[in-house]
Amino acid sequence: MNRRDQELLDRQMRRFQPSPRKDGLIVVVLVVAFLAGMTAASIFSFGSHSPVQPPSQDGKTALAFFLSGAQKATR
Repeated sequence: MNRRDQELLDRQMRRFQPSPRKDGLIVVVLVVAFLAGMTAASIFSFGSHSPVQPPSQDGKTALAFFLSGAQKATR
């Protein structure tokens, strides 16, 4: 293989070489997509939170749930 053959082979093989990867651009796109998703989720879920009901101090609520569950299981 002489120099002319090598140059011809190089020119033919240039078509098959993949373009260089742009890893930095891919990382930036992923970070932007993540932040956009987090922002959208926080905006859309902001008004849907129900107020938190404080727990009862006497424990009757927990006992009522336990007894109603036990009655349904025995029927």
